[in-house]
Amino acid sequence: MQEEYKKSILDKLADKFVYGLGKFISLFKKGWMEKNRSKLEEWRLMLYALNRSPPALIGLFLVMIFIFLGIFGPYLAPWKYNFMPTLYTSNYDQVYLVPPGSKAVLEYYNNAVITYPLGSDHYGRDLLSLILQGARTSFVISIIVIILGVPLGIILGLIAGYYGGKIDELIMRITDMFLSFPALILAIALSAVLPERLQEFISAHPILEKIVLAIFALDQREAGNLGRLLAVIVAMIIVWWPGYARITRGSTLAEREKLYIEAARAIGLPTRTILFKHILPNIIGPILVYITLDFGSVVLMEAGLSFLGLGATPPIADWGRIVYDGAQYFPRCWWLVFYPGLVVLLTALGWNLLGDGLRDILDPKTRRSIEFKVKKKEGEKSA
Repeated sequence: MQEEYKKSILDKLADKFVYGLGKFISLFKKGWMEKNRSKLEEWRLMLYALNRSPPALIGLFLVMIFIFLGIFGPYLAPWKYNFMPTLYTSNYDQVYLVPPGSKAVLEYYNNAVITYPLGSDHYGRDLLSLILQGARTSFVISIIVIILGVPLGIILGLIAGYYGGKIDELIMRITDMFLSFPALILAIALSAVLPERLQEFISAHPILEKIVLAIFALDQREAGNLGRLLAVIVAMIIVWWPGYARITRGSTLAEREKLYIEAARAIGLPTRTILFKHILPNIIGPILVYITLDFGSVVLMEAGLSFLGLGATPPIADWGRIVYDGAQYFPRCWWLVFYPGLVVLLTALGWNLLGDGLRDILDPKTRRSIEFKVKKKEGEKSA
C-alpha cells in the first residue's frame, strides 16, 4: 500500500497549484497533463518538501513581498516620488528632515495634510513613498540583469562544454578575463563611462525612452536621468554572465559523456535539440539555485553602486541612493539610513533563504530524506 503524506494547508494549496498549472499548460499542449503525470508528481513532492522548510518559507514570504512591492509599490505610495512639499509650505522646517510620525500642513497646497510614517528626507519627500518607488527600481533592475545576463552565460557554457577543443578554450579564456577583475570594481568602471553614450542613444529613440520610463514608473521629466540608470543595468549584465558560463560548462562536460547523449547523437538529433532539450534540463537544478541566490546579490550590488553615486540620481528613488543621502545626516536623522537599509537587508535575506531551501529541495538525496521523515511520522501516528 502506498504511503500517504499528512497534508497541511500549504500541501493542499500545493496540490491545487500543481493541478492548475497542469491544466493551464494543457490548454496550449493538448494531452500534456496525461503524458507528464510523473513530472507533476515530482513537482508536488518538491512543494511538499518546501512546505517543511521554515527558512525557505520565510524566504519565500519575503521574496513575495519584494515582488509585490516591485510591481505595485509606485501605486501604493501615498505621494509621488518627486513630490517636494517644501515648495508648497511657508515653513520650510515643517517638512525638512522630520522624524517618523510627523505631520505638516501644506499652506500653499489647499492646506493638505501630509503624514510622514517613516519621516522625510532632505527634500521634504515622504520616505515611505520613496522606499515603495525604490522597490520598483530594484525589482526591474534585478529582473533585467538576470533575464539578459543568465541566458548569455548558460548558452556560452553549453557551447564550450559540449564542443570542447578550441571553442572551449576561446570562450573560457574570455570568461577568465572577466572573472579576473573584481565584479564590483568592473561594474564601477563601466557605470562611470557608459551613462553619456546610453543617454544619447535613448534620447535618439523616443519610443524606447517612453517604454523605459513606463517600466520604472517615472515621469517624463526624468528622461534626462535615464542614462545613469541604464548604465548600471548594462554594467551588471556584463559582470554577471561569466559565473553562469563556468558553472554550465562544468556541468555540461560531465553530462555530455553519458549514454543518453551518445544515443541522441547516434540517432542524428540536431545539436540544438541535444543542448536545450536533453542536457540543459538535466543540469538546470544547480543553475536555478544560483539564480535565486543571485537575485539578492543583484539587489545588493545595485544598491552599492547607487550608494557610490553611480546609479539613479534624485529625484529618481533608489534604496542605495536614499542611504547615501541619509548618511550625510546620520545619526541625527537615523531613519534615512535605517529603513531603506532594513529593506535591502530583508530583500537579500529573503532571496538567500529561498535559495538555500531550493538547494535542499532540488538535491534528490536531501529531498528524499525530508519525504522519508514525513512518511515516517505519518506511519508512527497511524500505528
